[in-house]
Amino acid sequence: MRFLQLVQERLGVVPASIAVMGKWEPFLPAERCLEEVGARAAAALALAEALELELEEGSSGPASAIAPYYLSAEARLRGQDRPGCVMAAEILARLGADPGRIRCCPGANRTWNELQVLDRMRGKLGVDNLLLLTARYHVARTRSLLRELQPRLSGAPLVVCAVEDELIQEALTRLPPSRRQQLEQAIQRGRRGGSTLSPTLINELVARLGRRFPRLQGLVADVVRGRPASTFPPMFRPDI
Repeated sequence: MRFLQLVQERLGVVPASIAVMGKWEPFLPAERCLEEVGARAAAALALAEALELELEEGSSGPASAIAPYYLSAEARLRGQDRPGCVMAAEILARLGADPGRIRCCPGANRTWNELQVLDRMRGKLGVDNLLLLTARYHVARTRSLLRELQPRLSGAPLVVCAVEDELIQEALTRLPPSRRQQLEQAIQRGRRGGSTLSPTLINELVARLGRRFPRLQGLVADVVRGRPASTFPPMFRPDI
């Protein structure tokens, strides 16, 4: 099966923008958090590049016709020396993303407002869909939040995909061996296990329970992770 067809069947869209969702847990080493962001960035690039290669090799049109924007929305949080979205942009660039297709907006300190910021970003870019790349453990809660937020969102429903999804594995198989190895290594470095997985799952459980009390959850996020700017910051293309 052609990869374009597979993506359309699995996701319902060919992504015009892909969000590398943020990851910042103050009780884990910063390096571990950034490695997980790197895994999400690598998965985003694998998907986009597999689609581009298929178009270059076939007759469906120029690859540039589907080159996506890469979005990140994490604010500068407690313990970070710079906004998380800028660090995500740097990771994307190191992994080979076109810097001209990367956009940042440092407006979020939790998934609830991250989804809304990302939705505004895709609206400002004038793209009609957005794929969210995150870890498997985060997918169920993200989809649940999207169901609640959908009436507030500006366009087509946002789509969620896990780094560990078979679609990403299929994308990797379609890349040149050296490129595949580079992205697979980044994904592997970001995998959670053992002592790093337990606090993440506890954090995820607490976040799910906190959804019943969104104001309290927001207060906790502000205290533990730090409060984003009170006004909506502008989206920008990072200088990388």
